Amino acid sequence: MKKSLYYKKSKKYKNDYKILKYIILIIPLVILLILFINSFDKDKLDISLENIASFKISSDNIMKLEEIANKYNIEFSQLLTYYAIENNFFNDKNIDISNIEQNFIMNYDNIKNKYSKKSVEPYYSLIKNILEEIQTFPISLEYSNNYIYGDSYGAERTYGGKRIHTGTDIMDKENIIGRIPIISMTNGIIQNIGWNEKGGYRVGIKSESGNYYYYAHLDKFEEGIQKGKEVVAGDIIGYMGNTGYSKVEGTKGNFEVHLHLGIEVETKLTKDELWINPYPFISYIENKQKNSK
Repeated sequence: MKKSLYYKKSKKYKNDYKILKYIILIIPLVILLILFINSFDKDKLDISLENIASFKISSDNIMKLEEIANKYNIEFSQLLTYYAIENNFFNDKNIDISNIEQNFIMNYDNIKNKYSKKSVEPYYSLIKNILEEIQTFPISLEYSNNYIYGDSYGAERTYGGKRIHTGTDIMDKENIIGRIPIISMTNGIIQNIGWNEKGGYRVGIKSESGNYYYYAHLDKFEEGIQKGKEVVAGDIIGYMGNTGYSKVEGTKGNFEVHLHLGIEVETKLTKDELWINPYPFISYIENKQKNSK
C-alpha cells in the first residue's frame, strides 16, 4: 500500500512538473504575442478617409507651418504630415496654430515617437507628392482678376445621382466661354482626354507618383494636346468653359463657366479611388506665386 501510494505521489509530481514546464514556456510566448499585437496596433492609425480627403486646413496655415519648418530646420512635408495626424487630418480649416511652437514643436520628437514609420509613411507620401508635384496654379496669374474660387469640396451634387463634389471649382467672374487658358499644374502624361458625361471636355494627367490631376468642363483643348503626350507644369492644355452634364458630346450651358479641378491620389490607404480636396494645395501655391512677384 505504501509503495503504491509513493508511486501515485511520484506520478502526480511528474504531472505537476510538466504543467509548470508548459506554463513557463507559454508565458514568454504570451508576452511576445502581446508585444506583436501592440506593434501591429502602432502601425494602424485611426484616421477616417473622409477626413483625409477633405483635408480642411487653410492655405494661410499651411504657409505658417512652412515658415515654422524653415525656422526649426524641419522638412516641411514631414511637419505637415505629423501635424495633420495629430489633428486627425483637420475637421476645421481655421484651426488655431498660434501656439504651435509651444504645444507642438517643443514636443516634436516625442510626437514622432508615438507612431511607427510604417504607419506614417502613406500619409507622408500623399502630402509630399502633392506638394512637390504642384508647381503652379492652374491659371496664369495674369488672369487673377478674371477668376474666383473657394473651398467647395464636399458640397452636394445631384446630376447622375446624389453625390458630393470632389474637387474645386474656379469660376470665370464674367461667365465668358473660352477666354481663360487652363495650364497643367504638374509634369506628367495625358492619360485621358475627350468627352466625359459629367466633366464635359476634360483632360486627365498622370504624374510620376501615380496621382491623377483632372481638369474638366473645358470649352476646347489646346492644339496638339492628345492622349499619351508628355506635359510640363505651365503648359496650356485647354480653355475654361461650361461643357458637360450630358451624354451628348459638345453640350454647353448647363452651368456657369468654370474649371472643375480634381486630384485623385495614389495611396496605400485604400484600394478604392480617393479624391482629395485640391483647395488647400492650389490656394497655397497661388499665394506663394503672388508673394514671390
